[in-house]
Amino acid sequence: MTTVTLKSTSQPNIPMRLGVIDIGANSVHLLVVQIWEDFTYTTVYDERAQVRMGRSVFESGEIDPPTQSRALAALRKFSISCRKENVDVTLLVATSAVREASNSAEFIDRVFEETGFKVDVIPGREEARLTAIAATHSLGMLSGRVLVMDVGGGTSEFAWMEDDEPKELLSLHLGPVRLLDAIPSDGPPGSAGIDEIRRICRKGLGPVFRVKEMVPDLVLATSGTALCLGELCGTKRRSPTGLETSVVVRPSLSNLLHRLAEMDLEKRREWLKEHRDRADTLLPGGMIFLTAMEELGLDKLIVGGKALRDGIILNYMEHVFHTSPRDRSERLIKSAITGTVPSERNAVREQSILKMARIYNYDRDHSHTVLHLATRLFEQLRPYQWMGDEDLFYLQSAALLHDIGYYISAHNHHHHSQYLVLHSDLEGFHLMERRIIANIVRYHSRENPSDQHAEFGTLSEDIRNKVRLLSGILRVADALDFTHSGYVEDVEIESEGDRMILHLRTKGEIDLEIQELRAKGGLFSEVYDRELDIRIQQIESDESVEEKLLDRKGSAA
Repeated sequence: MTTVTLKSTSQPNIPMRLGVIDIGANSVHLLVVQIWEDFTYTTVYDERAQVRMGRSVFESGEIDPPTQSRALAALRKFSISCRKENVDVTLLVATSAVREASNSAEFIDRVFEETGFKVDVIPGREEARLTAIAATHSLGMLSGRVLVMDVGGGTSEFAWMEDDEPKELLSLHLGPVRLLDAIPSDGPPGSAGIDEIRRICRKGLGPVFRVKEMVPDLVLATSGTALCLGELCGTKRRSPTGLETSVVVRPSLSNLLHRLAEMDLEKRREWLKEHRDRADTLLPGGMIFLTAMEELGLDKLIVGGKALRDGIILNYMEHVFHTSPRDRSERLIKSAITGTVPSERNAVREQSILKMARIYNYDRDHSHTVLHLATRLFEQLRPYQWMGDEDLFYLQSAALLHDIGYYISAHNHHHHSQYLVLHSDLEGFHLMERRIIANIVRYHSRENPSDQHAEFGTLSEDIRNKVRLLSGILRVADALDFTHSGYVEDVEIESEGDRMILHLRTKGEIDLEIQELRAKGGLFSEVYDRELDIRIQQIESDESVEEKLLDRKGSAA
């Protein structure tokens, strides 16, 4: 087992096992993951020890001897666990408590002497960035404006992301462990306790309120506190990436916190059951979220997604293996345009798709046009359905493979395309991913998805909905190049009441495309609950532009 820092760039062989240890203000946590050849990873081991390092640091300014002993005992146990789990590389980070302790250097030396672990103390803003990329990537939220809130034991991190880039990062000295003194230990906090915590939170959150103008499309809440609140007062749902999340609305959160405030500490322990170890910190942690929501005018939080440890994993893979979460889609588009197969070590899935397309003599120009139009539609439809970058990759893969069934026969070619995707050796794809792409491919034609179809009907409801959404987009893109002429150069979407208007920029007559769209557009109208109308902007040979309006209600339905 090798211990490295976050800046290490030595490249191990994969598959490999990576261990990540996080020394926080409340607990010390170990996460062991297996990194696969396609640069996905799965959790193989997870362990947590409640040390409460922040309690000592925030009261006295240093890590006292009993706290050091508890932390070192946990780390020695983690060292044994890493060896048992055959971990190849271990990363250990420390956050607010170690950052602020006057004797942090002494503690870090002791950790290395007794466990061999090298401690990397990360700044608050870096903690915010790593947490944000983990949350947005794990939920597929790589486009648009996203606010990520992470309430840790000693600090709260706020990250405003726009199209996967951090625009503002804040790390505030405000956390539930710091707020424990504001809660009476001898009785219920009551309304007076709620008001006092809210007053402290408003003061501590001041820097957040100064960036009110950065209005997010989505708000994600991470950390153990957030997950606990989601279980207690949230509504379950799944993200585009399949990760379970909860939606917490402000009134429900407020009601829960007021209920907790009417209980003393012992009663809260009893009522919280498996969450009893958060009996003292859940109320102040929840109040940080609630106060931020009140002051920023936020109605709901999406609770879930990965946090700091997963951000460290993504950061490690990016630096060591040069991976990027957007690379797959960008490489696929670039390769389709240039006609080259990506050669990067981490482009296994893109290579598989393009090689398969070539084996079955795909129409490169038509497939590239469909891929371009499908991508344009997808990006503009994100606000209407919760879809992530993995969904975009499935759609783009299906766009390149949708007509490969012609290699077998023109009759029922969509069935043949589905069969080839399902039964070919697509390296880097799990079975469920092949099934998703195969079903999108099948329903690009006029046949509607049906639960009576064996391959579609056995999918989960979430996956069936995903297939309907993506097939609807692929149908429209395919119809817009029905004659394989490439006349439709671009498409822009405008929502107007119960209609979805497609503004088409064309360089030739597309009467047959409109006719095909009218025949195939019903699935799109159904899944997006809007009728399709078409407006054409045709570029004439003399570069003049003529507006043609086909404003027939339901003309493409």
